[in-house]
Amino acid sequence: MQRFASWARVEDWALVAWVALATPLLARAQNTTGPFDPGRPVDGVLGIVAVIGAFACLVTTSSDRRAEDAPGILERASAGPLVGGLLLVTISAFAGLSLPDLAAKSVVVVAFIGIVVVRIRWPKLPTAVRRALVTPFTLVSGNLFGTLIHQLTGGGAFSGPVDATELGGLATVLGFLVLFAAVFYAMLVYAPRQVAEPEGSPLTWIWRFALFVGGTLVGLGWLDILGG
Repeated sequence: MQRFASWARVEDWALVAWVALATPLLARAQNTTGPFDPGRPVDGVLGIVAVIGAFACLVTTSSDRRAEDAPGILERASAGPLVGGLLLVTISAFAGLSLPDLAAKSVVVVAFIGIVVVRIRWPKLPTAVRRALVTPFTLVSGNLFGTLIHQLTGGGAFSGPVDATELGGLATVLGFLVLFAAVFYAMLVYAPRQVAEPEGSPLTWIWRFALFVGGTLVGLGWLDILGG
């Protein structure tokens, strides 16, 4: 068991705690059910901060990487999905803040100028800092995924007893959850973390993905079970 636990890093446990506990609490506090609903000020602010951090990691390089360690195939390939994830989280954040188009575009321009200045004045960052920059993005992404799945399933499929006639439907929902979660995880968790620091074997990432799915399942229904 100790070996399995060593495969997960601080970011993995933080993500599990976030999707299992913070996501349902934020949704209940903001009285929203979807990741693109308006009236989610906390989600909106967190999303913008997360996007700025992830973008800063994307445009900078590592100061503690050896010159001979050129970016690998996975690291280079991860940049594309990360850009897609940045757009998705940005759209969700702007929707949560109910920002008009002009305000949304202004935020993007200001953030871009700020990152360019950082890129010019401080082009390299330690790996630990780069990991810290993308961690809020993975947490916000997990929150987005959890609220989306809760909206699609209603949460009820996982918050009460299931009789024999519902087992087939539950298996379908779980299969969809795992398949969709794999694509989502690759784009919004795996990709940014590989950009920050390429590491981990395939088996390691399978274990981390399993933790994420488990946390998401817990977050779907525990408030309803407790009568929250």
